[in-house]
Amino acid sequence: MNIRIAKTAIATTFLLAFLVAPADRALASTMVAFHLNGQGISGDGIFTIEPDVSPPDPNTLCGTAGQNPCRADPSGAFMITNVTGSFTDEALGIFGAPITGLVATSPADERDPTFDPLVPSSLSFTGAGLSYNNLYFPNGSPIDCDYPFFGTYLDVFGTAFTITGGDIVNFWGDGFYPPVGALTYGVGVAEGDNVIDYRFAGITAPEPLTFSLFGAGLVGAAATRRRRRRKQAM
Repeated sequence: MNIRIAKTAIATTFLLAFLVAPADRALASTMVAFHLNGQGISGDGIFTIEPDVSPPDPNTLCGTAGQNPCRADPSGAFMITNVTGSFTDEALGIFGAPITGLVATSPADERDPTFDPLVPSSLSFTGAGLSYNNLYFPNGSPIDCDYPFFGTYLDVFGTAFTITGGDIVNFWGDGFYPPVGALTYGVGVAEGDNVIDYRFAGITAPEPLTFSLFGAGLVGAAATRRRRRRKQAM
């Protein structure tokens, strides 16, 4: 697939979902606690999420003769709008660095005749080429770009955020990955245009997640729940 950084392997975690909200959920913000650990990586924080509004396909000619089908974000997706917390990467000498903000999406027109339209229209890339879309799936991620594993609360593209010092952390889900079949995650860290750490697998998120729907009410609780950098297709 013509995606600069394809997330294609596996990490570890577990999810099972939760939520049903009242009719005016579109106005609700939800705060979701997360915890990650493994491979010398750890972190705790809170995502703020709200029901996703899928951006249009970056290719304005999509769906016309000779063009790929139009893409959209998967149904059931929530958009991550903010993140707070701390992050540790022992290999880089980063310990408890505050998370300073979310990297905003900037949808990229990456096309592929095989995998479109399974690529979310929110797909974006950091300056170092790490892919992300800032989407959250409380009921488990779908299959993206024909990657056969799914089910984590972040999909194979995941989310990107900054930490103190300016590094960018990319945190994604790989779903159920054999042979263990456990839900698993990966983490990449970039300094400017360079990826300085990359953990394709071995990151777990075992803590329960707590949802608080402001303006819509809490109706459930969730139990806990990329890919080597490359310039070729998945």
